[in-house]
Amino acid sequence: MRSSVFFAVVALAALSGCNNGQPRIYKVAVDTTPLRTIADPSCYKNSQLPSGDQITEVNYRQDHQWVIWDSGDGKQYLDIGQVSFKLGDSPKIDVVDMIETSQAGTFQGSRNETNTAPGNAGSMVNETRQTSITVTFNDEGAAPAGNVQLRAQYACVGNCFQPNPTPDSVSCATQLSFEAHRIDTSRIEAYSPVGQ
Repeated sequence: MRSSVFFAVVALAALSGCNNGQPRIYKVAVDTTPLRTIADPSCYKNSQLPSGDQITEVNYRQDHQWVIWDSGDGKQYLDIGQVSFKLGDSPKIDVVDMIETSQAGTFQGSRNETNTAPGNAGSMVNETRQTSITVTFNDEGAAPAGNVQLRAQYACVGNCFQPNPTPDSVSCATQLSFEAHRIDTSRIEAYSPVGQ
């Protein structure tokens, strides 16, 4: 009896600790409504909401597949695919790579771009666009939920035009929620890195 209990505990520890050598693959439903229904005037040029039809949505969710996998040095990686988020007239948030973390369940990536551009009265100015995404899971079990925080910021230093004619010259932030369901990879196929 004792040996069978010991074997069960060892097997459970191996499956939960090492994830049986497999990444965690999730089918994810993301509520992207806040992206399409931004009502904050500060997210638009000249603090003016766009004219035309106003959009309201109920119960629509966007379908995604995300993957979390563990490295050998205590880090985790989240792959949400190549996606873009646009918040009003702020800089576009492009996610083209995996996001690394050493804090399980919280993945934060940011990008900072500074360039020199013509300013007022022929002067040159420095424009900075900073974007970030933070994906937070409440757990990494069979049916996690969580949120995606998106932030896009613009800043101009120097003799900048007022108002700024640059199309993405405002700052904006929003939060999306998601619910996920873990896919049993043993029912699909064994995972192996490319080239193995």
